[in-house]
Amino acid sequence: MNYKIISSCSTGNATIIKDIILIDCGITFKKLEKYYKNLKLVLLTHIHSDHFNKATIKKLAQERPTLRFACCDWLLNPLLECGVLRKNIDILKIGVKYDYKLFKVVPIKLYHDVPQCRI
Repeated sequence: MNYKIISSCSTGNATIIKDIILIDCGITFKKLEKYYKNLKLVLLTHIHSDHFNKATIKKLAQERPTLRFACCDWLLNPLLECGVLRKNIDILKIGVKYDYKLFKVVPIKLYHDVPQCRI
């Protein structure tokens, strides 16, 4: 599998799969500058700032107004507050398979101190 780990630590998490899927966005926009134009989907797992950087998500939504975001329902309002348009957000249900043509995702519930899923 083609992937790039941009960051994996308590100060920020982000991995890019096949150059088009961003899993979690807990980093600065500057760290995404050379990748963000190719992204087709941002998958988000939970609200902790090392996985959900509000400023970066806001900038992504501004720079890429048609970029899709996918998450479970607990991240809908935080995404809207970041300026992501509702029409660009896919609400994923635990255990349901979603087919994005080039890839499929199935969210799995994880137990953490905030609602979280593994995508």
